[in-house]
Amino acid sequence: MSFSMIFSIIAGGIILFLAIYGTVRFINIGQQTTYTEAAKSIDNYLGNLATGIAEGVSTKISFRKETRILFDCLPSDINSPFGKQTIGFSEESGIGQKWYNSTTKITRKNKYVFANNTEQGKKMFIFIKPFYMGFKVDDLIIMSASNYCFIRNGMPNWVIADIENLQMDNVKIADTCGGTGNITVCFGYGCSGDIIVKNIPTNCAGGCEEYEVGSVEKNGASVDYVGNLLYGAIFSSKDVYSCNVGRLGKKTATLAELYSKKIGVVSSKNCNSVIGSDLQILNLGFAETTIIDQYQVAKSMDADNSVANCKIYPGEDYGNI
Repeated sequence: MSFSMIFSIIAGGIILFLAIYGTVRFINIGQQTTYTEAAKSIDNYLGNLATGIAEGVSTKISFRKETRILFDCLPSDINSPFGKQTIGFSEESGIGQKWYNSTTKITRKNKYVFANNTEQGKKMFIFIKPFYMGFKVDDLIIMSASNYCFIRNGMPNWVIADIENLQMDNVKIADTCGGTGNITVCFGYGCSGDIIVKNIPTNCAGGCEEYEVGSVEKNGASVDYVGNLLYGAIFSSKDVYSCNVGRLGKKTATLAELYSKKIGVVSSKNCNSVIGSDLQILNLGFAETTIIDQYQVAKSMDADNSVANCKIYPGEDYGNI
């Protein structure tokens, strides 16, 4: 081969490589922008979700391609007293990397999204349940792309009613949960499932429903839950769950402090309350490992507040379940 032909082949190869590299680089930059905008859209969508006066609502998001939504949770700090979560977005691509991981994530400080660190699918299913520590603390947003099957035997009636009312396409209740593709959830110490829910008897003031307080075993780890946090423990990663519980503990402490100050205001108008000591305990906040003890304080406080002539927070008829 002549020198000119060899040079042409080498130069052509270099030009072709640079053209492909530039194209992929350009596509990646475009993907970065697109995914950042998509994550922001999802964040805005989640920001508009709330239970209001309902006990729970459900919805779903559909995508054209196989999609990943990436969640992270960070505890409270000086700049974020209630902690924060980040949301990233990626979709399956036929060019370059199969999954392009966006380095730009959207931060949300005032929502509590319970999900696995990575949720993947063409549909994302969402439901919202309120969380109370006597008073309402906030809404729990549960997000999942996986299919779940709850084994009916041993399930408490309030959980059955919740799931049936929410009408989630990816969650079903059955006598047996055979077949592939389903994550099985069972209730009881002797049951067999991918996720095992165990009841923890407690001395709740006024009594607690069965499984209102308990633990969830998943992927070799166990976490404690109270009330509607049951769903957060089932549908989310342990680190996301524990982080969000700590964030809810910080908000509970802040609300307890505000209600304590309200007692001082109403007392000047001959309206006395007996829940001040309970509010002082709740003002300490909680983590996943201490939430059961604090929940019993909250139940006692709620029982006293519900029968008092001077109520510090409204709604003696509402509760966790």
